[in-house]
Amino acid sequence: MKRIHMLAAALAFTFSVGSAEAAKVRIGYWSSGVSLGFGSFLEAGKFMEKQGLEVEYVKFPDVNAPTKAMAAGAIDFAIGASAGSALSVATDGLPVSIVLATQVADLDFVVLADSPVTKMADLKGKKIGMSPAGSATAAITSAILMKNYGMTAADFQAVPGNDSRLAQFLSQKEIEAAALRTVTIALLPDLKLRKIGSFRAEWKTITGKDAPPVLGVGLMRDAWMKENPDAPARVVAGMRNAFEAGKADKDGVAKALMAAGNIKEADAKAYAALWDGIYTVSMEPADIASLKAEFEVFKSVGAVKGTLPDAALNPAPYEASKAIK
Repeated sequence: MKRIHMLAAALAFTFSVGSAEAAKVRIGYWSSGVSLGFGSFLEAGKFMEKQGLEVEYVKFPDVNAPTKAMAAGAIDFAIGASAGSALSVATDGLPVSIVLATQVADLDFVVLADSPVTKMADLKGKKIGMSPAGSATAAITSAILMKNYGMTAADFQAVPGNDSRLAQFLSQKEIEAAALRTVTIALLPDLKLRKIGSFRAEWKTITGKDAPPVLGVGLMRDAWMKENPDAPARVVAGMRNAFEAGKADKDGVAKALMAAGNIKEADAKAYAALWDGIYTVSMEPADIASLKAEFEVFKSVGAVKGTLPDAALNPAPYEASKAIK
């Protein structure tokens, strides 16, 4: 009888592990910008599969598309949803949770080398390239111009586009300045640019803290978390392992980029070299405090509305992932 009970327990354990390993997750990311680097390395290294997850990757051509897909129930986890749109939908009461800070807003304000614009205050009345409305980049740019330089929304013209398009606009002198990711600037050695400001320094002026603003977050669908209670921690563990592996294997990051984005080797290596400074996988109390502060800054310039519920920032999957290798 004891052997029968032991066999039953073993079968029950095997079934429970098998069920956990069979959990399916649809992971979405923007197939450009900063998201491309992490997403391509995450896929190439099969970090989610190593956590026993059945994964479907969904790539989007627009920075705000992963958040929209999440709201529509088309994906379960977005690796780098725009912090601005993620905070907005969470405030609107959509059943999603921010479970990670994943991308740091490492951008610079740049102009052409021969531009008469020499400082940030000179941007008043100018056309400024930035990510589309609803993105964290657009919200942070507006906050910097309004908070630090006393401008209103009418004092500058926001010209939306992805980084490659903005660089083209700059080269053709269709805009006077642009907020570009340091990754993009590293990939444009032939375009002579001059830096007039950085997100990190300007954000510190606003908040009084050294931490840079969060550009992208890990956004997870609440219903999926409820249906797969052990899987969220596995997803976060996969993210953490990919982050650490990328720090140690820049060549691997470059190879993944070359394969996924048809990027030249020199450009891929320049991108990979920035890994440590543009990505993070964390949801410590300091990250939560930073996101709350970011929400209040966005709210003060009209980028978001309402009140951010505490439940929208959920560190449980991150904390549970610490027990998983």
